[in-house]
Amino acid sequence: MIRNSLSTSRSGGQFMRLASFLSVVAGLVLLGASLAAAQTPNKLLAIQTTDVDGAPTITLKTENPVGYRYTVYDSFDPVRVVIDFPGMDVSQVQESIKLSEPNLQEVRVSSFDLESGKLGRVEILLGKTASYEVSLSGNDFNVTFKAPVGKVASIGQKLVKKQDVNAERKTKKETAAETVKAAAEPVAARPGPAAEPQAQDSGVAVQTKASKKPTVSSRGVSFAGPEGQQARFVAPEMKRFQYFQLAGPARLVVDVYGVKPQFKQRSFAAADGFKRIRVGVYADKTRFVFDAEGPALPGFEVARDGDAVVVDWSGRAVSSSATKVAPVVQSAVKPSAQGVPVVIEALDFDTRDGRSIFSVKMSGAGQLIPAVQKGDVVQFGVANATINRSLRRVVDASSFPSAVKLITPYLVQNKKGQDVRFAVELKGPVSYSLKRQGTRILFQTDDGAFAEAAPPSPEAVAVPVAAVKSTPSKELTETVKAAKAVKKADVEKSAEKGAVTPVAARHSNTIVAEPPAQYTGEKISLVFDNADIRQILQLIGEVANLNIIASDEVKGNITLRLLDVPWDQALDLIMDIKDLGMLKTGNVARILPRSRIRSMEEAKLSARRTKEKLQDLVTEVIMVSHASLDNVAGPVSELLTERGKLTPDARNKQIIVTDVPSAIASIKQLVSILDTPERQVLIESRIVEANSNFSRDLGVKWGYSYDNRAGSSAGDSFANLDNASLGLGGSFLLNPTGITGSNSSGLGTSFTFGRLGIDSSVLDLKISALETSGHGKVISQPRIATLNGEAATISQGTKIPYQSVSDQGTETKFENAELKLEVTPVINPDDSVILEISASNSSVGATVPTGVGDAIAIDEKKAETKVLVRDGETTVIGGIFVEDERFSESGVPVLMSMPIVGNLFKSTTKTNERRELLIFVTPRILR
Repeated sequence: MIRNSLSTSRSGGQFMRLASFLSVVAGLVLLGASLAAAQTPNKLLAIQTTDVDGAPTITLKTENPVGYRYTVYDSFDPVRVVIDFPGMDVSQVQESIKLSEPNLQEVRVSSFDLESGKLGRVEILLGKTASYEVSLSGNDFNVTFKAPVGKVASIGQKLVKKQDVNAERKTKKETAAETVKAAAEPVAARPGPAAEPQAQDSGVAVQTKASKKPTVSSRGVSFAGPEGQQARFVAPEMKRFQYFQLAGPARLVVDVYGVKPQFKQRSFAAADGFKRIRVGVYADKTRFVFDAEGPALPGFEVARDGDAVVVDWSGRAVSSSATKVAPVVQSAVKPSAQGVPVVIEALDFDTRDGRSIFSVKMSGAGQLIPAVQKGDVVQFGVANATINRSLRRVVDASSFPSAVKLITPYLVQNKKGQDVRFAVELKGPVSYSLKRQGTRILFQTDDGAFAEAAPPSPEAVAVPVAAVKSTPSKELTETVKAAKAVKKADVEKSAEKGAVTPVAARHSNTIVAEPPAQYTGEKISLVFDNADIRQILQLIGEVANLNIIASDEVKGNITLRLLDVPWDQALDLIMDIKDLGMLKTGNVARILPRSRIRSMEEAKLSARRTKEKLQDLVTEVIMVSHASLDNVAGPVSELLTERGKLTPDARNKQIIVTDVPSAIASIKQLVSILDTPERQVLIESRIVEANSNFSRDLGVKWGYSYDNRAGSSAGDSFANLDNASLGLGGSFLLNPTGITGSNSSGLGTSFTFGRLGIDSSVLDLKISALETSGHGKVISQPRIATLNGEAATISQGTKIPYQSVSDQGTETKFENAELKLEVTPVINPDDSVILEISASNSSVGATVPTGVGDAIAIDEKKAETKVLVRDGETTVIGGIFVEDERFSESGVPVLMSMPIVGNLFKSTTKTNERRELLIFVTPRILR
């Protein structure tokens, strides 16, 4: 109508052009306002503290609900609770709020400008560590400390805001790279008030009709139906749509995928069930949020009618041509199990074979909360559970070849306890599965197009090596962490691509890497491209709770991709690549170039030597009580400086040392170690001579025992016999069964036999039995103590005189006929003893005629050996035999000489005796 009325005149045409220009300007202004509204971040409005029943609570009031877009973790030096809010504006709150009590000391607020956007941080400084819980209620973010941490400063209900809002806030560069990961914004768990996004591609036309109220916008949403209780969203290019319900407050959410809004208005009034409809724009969809008027949603129906999505809450059926869609309903969760909550012990994320696996390790069989998908966010959890604060961090998988972008663990408080929830933000629509295996919960996704070919395994790399300035040799290979064989073709292929750096080989054709070091640090994932190495070191220090000081020479960038690697291994790898070293003192690590560390060590050594040269000489007299001077003087002389001097004093058994004080202190410490008393050994031995039946007679195979009862009469011939035990026959390999010793006198005799070398008292009884039976006798039973490594000798015998004729005449000499035992013990560190044994027994033999008369021969039996025995064990030495054969006849004279008949009047005796020398030696270390 305006165009027709003004087209009749020239001035009307100029006015038309002016009106068009003003319309364009107005559109640009509205577009700028829309962009500003779309980019408006959430704001921290105030900080409030309360104290309920001794449980202090700090409440952060925000402009919009936070959802799960936060990260809470503990930090130390000082002890504090850190809360990070991605995209949060904290400029309206004071930077520091002092609290009077020692355990709740201060609340600090800071802001960081990161590549991914603004990050707001709130730090609660504590006097000591305390348990706390995080809960969300509308726009309130509450941190409640369970254990009393002291009375909170009386701030009451006062909202603490920044005093000077016009003061310029300084932005800080984020130093903890961990928060860089947390800064990525996940989708809000609860859709807050939708910000007005930028008007972009056309695709969604929303029409509104109202029976009671006028149309808000002819190009926007309209409400049709008898009571204006219907909304129709027209989207010809719509890919798909879905809807679901939210509680607290009650809302209905409808997502239309693949389109952008064609209109600019982002909030529309509704009636009779819903009070308003809010519009939110996302990268892949447009979201319509219906806010209920009361605590519950009215009855509604959502269906597709051609190119439109129809939401009707009038109670009337939608058009018959419309296709109804089942809602995405959150499955009902059973009440949490009663008793002790399940503890989330570990979280693990991994990608393999085109699938992403997120594993939750629990302390017991927890109750699984089924998964609910809200757009690209999948939420699941564990009922009646708790999670360690160190695990309450965002898992950033955006750099992984995975369909998972972020995984955020958080706590949800309810009337029956506390649940642990996990919000998994996906990069796009993919299929997933959730299942429980014992004490583990596995969330798996099919990565599909988000997966990529895995890089070659770093576990086994075989590369050809050659001397520098020469052609690469195919024979020289360096195996690094060899775990798998690599084909020769693959090696040659990598060499052609220039991936091999020539390595000098000097001593061997094969260079084998040293065994890998053992790493025990917490596993982390580092994926950076051309990142500042100082920030990487700060990240590792934050994870490891390690204070790191990097020198000015530590600089440069590094590109790395480390997945699930212990932090100490990652630190070693980074330092090796950058030729850095670490000097660690307690919990403080200094990172410097290796050349700088070497120069520092050389400077310290040079300074120490210079100091020694400038020190005055001191003379000390050091006593040596136990060791010999020769054994001490040799090692001590090695510690003398160039000006030092050592003088042994053998008469007083001391050494005189002249040197600098530091050297004398080292010498005294060494002398105290060397000057210790020698250990002693007690040698117990028995030398036994036995005939050949000795080995067969020892031991008992059969046993008989007699026990006189009280009913025996006085006239009984065995009335005086209390009890008797007798062992007969058999070998000496086993202890007798059923035979016990008797302490009473009588006809019976008790013998207790056992395994050789176990107990000396058992051995005494065996030898007594031999003496009684005439099968052997104890020649000697000496006992002697000696020092470690010194020989002990015992001898007993007779000196036999004999005549010796020489040019000087006849001379009487003596020959020893003696029993002699010589033992030299050496104690080993494991308390075993090496025994060097020499035992001999000399006795008077037969008379031998000589040129000057008869002489007495000396019969000698001797054994020498060297054995290893344990402390208290017994060793047996044998093998020296003496044979004696005798033949005699006796009978009636004359008659015994008659042929044949003489055998009836005579008897023949033939004796063959064989004797053996046995030596039993038992060493006992004296302590």
